Amino acid sequence: MEGDGGGGGSPARVVNDRVYVAVGRDVRESKPTLLWALDNFGGDFRIIHVHQPRQMNPSPRPQELARQEMESILAEYIHMCDQAGVPAKKRYVETQDIGKGIVELIELHAITKLVMGAAANRRYFEEMRQLTSTKAKFVNQHAHPSCRIWFVCNGNLIWSREGDLNTFDMDIAPSVLPGGSVGESGHQNMRSPSLGSVHSRSNSSEVEDDLALVRYERGEGSNHITESNSVRAYEGYSQNQSYTGREGSYSEDLYKQLDQACEEVARAKREALEELIRRQKAEKTANDATRKLKALENAFNEELRRRKDLEELLAKEKEAFELLNKQHEELQTLSEELLANQTSEPSSARGQALIYEFSFSEIQEATESFDSSLMIEEGEYGSTYKGSLHHTPVAIKMLHLCNYHHEIQVATKSRHPNLVSLIGVCPDASAAIYEYLPNGSLEDQLGARDSSNHLSWQTRIHICADTCAALVFLHSCYGMVHGDLKPGNILLDSNFVAKITNFGLHSAQSHSPTTGELSFASDVYSFGNVLLRLLTGRSALNLDEVMQTALDVGNLSVVLDPTAGNWPFEQAKELAHLALSCRDSDSNNRPCLRSQVWPVLERMRTRCEASLSSRSGPEEPGQPPQYFTCPISHEIMRDPHVAADGFTYEAEAIRLWLRDHDTSPMTNLQLSNRGLFPNQTVRSMIQEWLQNH
Repeated sequence: MEGDGGGGGSPARVVNDRVYVAVGRDVRESKPTLLWALDNFGGDFRIIHVHQPRQMNPSPRPQELARQEMESILAEYIHMCDQAGVPAKKRYVETQDIGKGIVELIELHAITKLVMGAAANRRYFEEMRQLTSTKAKFVNQHAHPSCRIWFVCNGNLIWSREGDLNTFDMDIAPSVLPGGSVGESGHQNMRSPSLGSVHSRSNSSEVEDDLALVRYERGEGSNHITESNSVRAYEGYSQNQSYTGREGSYSEDLYKQLDQACEEVARAKREALEELIRRQKAEKTANDATRKLKALENAFNEELRRRKDLEELLAKEKEAFELLNKQHEELQTLSEELLANQTSEPSSARGQALIYEFSFSEIQEATESFDSSLMIEEGEYGSTYKGSLHHTPVAIKMLHLCNYHHEIQVATKSRHPNLVSLIGVCPDASAAIYEYLPNGSLEDQLGARDSSNHLSWQTRIHICADTCAALVFLHSCYGMVHGDLKPGNILLDSNFVAKITNFGLHSAQSHSPTTGELSFASDVYSFGNVLLRLLTGRSALNLDEVMQTALDVGNLSVVLDPTAGNWPFEQAKELAHLALSCRDSDSNNRPCLRSQVWPVLERMRTRCEASLSSRSGPEEPGQPPQYFTCPISHEIMRDPHVAADGFTYEAEAIRLWLRDHDTSPMTNLQLSNRGLFPNQTVRSMIQEWLQNH
């Protein structure tokens, strides 16, 4: 305690410099707060506590037990202070509102230094700088301005409130100046009416020995002025009474009026505090209601926006469904027309296969639900899968809907031994089912590193002739431009017969190309690149320059593909010149496939067959190619069918074989299935050969 000292008529001014620590019933929760105070302060400590009496059972016995429990808890805190070597005493009040109780203790004991919790320890986080406890916020707002408060959470200082000691004033009455009577426990021996009313209202456990001397002088805006002023007024009255006792006593009415004024001030203060709390609760309720209303408005607007989006999406889906339904009807009509044409003209379609219609479930089963491991290629116009329909290997091309109608029309009317044959359609899946060619594409063969897949020079000349024949057929008969002729679009069957695919997607009206547009001349240019690839086996972009240089220096053998065998020099040279002429930069100088290119390739193919015949022995004039004969009956096939081993047999002969065997007649290996697939290409070639011989 500090004082002004001195005597005279002016009382001494002292400040309560003790450190007060607010603790709760949970010792483990409040222990870090007390330890923090012990680490940061010394001197005399006071442990303050707000005891909440039981409202449900107001009988004396349970209330007494509750107070005994409280005394035991406070004794633990006192023991902690004793262990730290710091003297401490306990102070408490009984009230239901802990925040109000702490504020009342601050008023009652003139506290200027207070340490209390900022929040529950479990709510602590790093860089925590705000009060989260409702009690801490209340005390921070309503405590006397002279009280400095340190708010602690989990043993860490979170927030501190500065105290203004200018608002604090404590007068010492003559009875407690030297010569006065103060008990050892620090309780005030004299009893003033105003402090008596405060003590009974707060239900405090003890009253500080110097509490009767406290006088608060509030600054502007303070709501704690009436009671302290009343205390000071009464102190003056009691002192004057001691002097006038010898001269005459004041009227008893003055005492009654003063006591009544103190009670009215206390009641007004309590009502003002309760009104403030009610207003704060009302404001909080109004703010919560405003937030809820805004949240509901946002949710309503979001629901309106979502509903509008769904309506727009539904309109688009409805339009798309109508379009798909219309296209499905068109495809159904096309399929019916195809079936009608096949039924009405069975005899005129020589060598033309029937077009079957498959269901979507059959396509899904054939591709094992479109397993990616069965995908052969994924191109610009759709994805192609390997599948099995009716125990027959097929290539299933899943087309984009916008290309389906056109491709089916083209593939249906374009029948040639060197074009991939259309077997069936699936309008529900926009799928075209083509014959499956087991040797893959020419690109696969040229890029293979396995020596068993290398193409001989004779086979390469046959591929050149087959490709040229297909292009001449497309150009001459249907005015079609392939537009994308490359080794990847040239497929090879089990006998390495070349068949081109992805044709008929472009058309041309004349033989003369237009700059920047696809034309017959652009197919000739692409065919020249195929010839260079077959000659060299390379995939470089400047093959024409490499070939021209080799011809100029007379070193053609260096650029020829060695895996093809020993090329006949004259044929290789003639084929190289033919390829370079097809690659001429001036499209008008490129040769005509029908009149200039085809005769050269046909002559080369004849020489190849003659050379093969001379090595294998003399043949009878007009002997058919070996692949025209059935491996079982060794006769020219009338109804050729492909078995699961990839070889073509006479239908009747292979069916007789499969009655007693489940292995291949050619390889003696187990067959994956006993299904047969008509080989319409070989059948057409056999019929054409029979007509010419």
